Amino acid sequence: MQQENSNESIERQLEILADAISDVGYWTWWVEQLPEMFQAEFGGIQLYFPSESIEEAPASRVALCFDNPVSVSFISKIKDDNFHWVTLLQEDQIEPPNCSHGEFSFGNTSLAKSLIDEIVEFKTIYGTDPRSVDFLEFPISLVFWCRNIGLAVAGKEVRLLNHSGDIALGEVSDLHESWWQYWRRYWDALDTQHPFPKDYVCNVTIPVKR
Repeated sequence: MQQENSNESIERQLEILADAISDVGYWTWWVEQLPEMFQAEFGGIQLYFPSESIEEAPASRVALCFDNPVSVSFISKIKDDNFHWVTLLQEDQIEPPNCSHGEFSFGNTSLAKSLIDEIVEFKTIYGTDPRSVDFLEFPISLVFWCRNIGLAVAGKEVRLLNHSGDIALGEVSDLHESWWQYWRRYWDALDTQHPFPKDYVCNVTIPVKR
């Protein structure tokens, strides 16, 4: 799959990526080397990365890496949030929070604006206030919620990575469609003598008729 062969815009690929992460995904970690880099990592994503072993489920983790970001803020819907969770999340001291489906947006969209409007408290660790008028005007921005906590990041570019390295954004729609094909095979085989290795993402994405 080559990025140049994709007939969909990068904006559409980012919409698909937002859905693939936030449907049943969760925020696992973050790391920074500011001003050069900020990275957020997620698990439970609906992109298909085949496992190297038939005894293991496909990998379901990705990272979003912002090179040279211009704004990085942890956000909260709760008044007087002390933001202890920020450190606890980085140190793996709390359960990864589930992403709120429908509250995950890339770019200058009406959804992103509504998500920013929900901010009650924020902790900016670099750059611009996420509620500033120019936050969504940067080339790439990300705003998402995990119930009452979340993240707002803006910069010039974002890279998608998994355990093998960089993934071209133009591949996202194909990887998402491949995941749904795998998901159908997973459920078809579930009650047979040869079920697939247990997969959290498939198990919580239950078919309508079962």
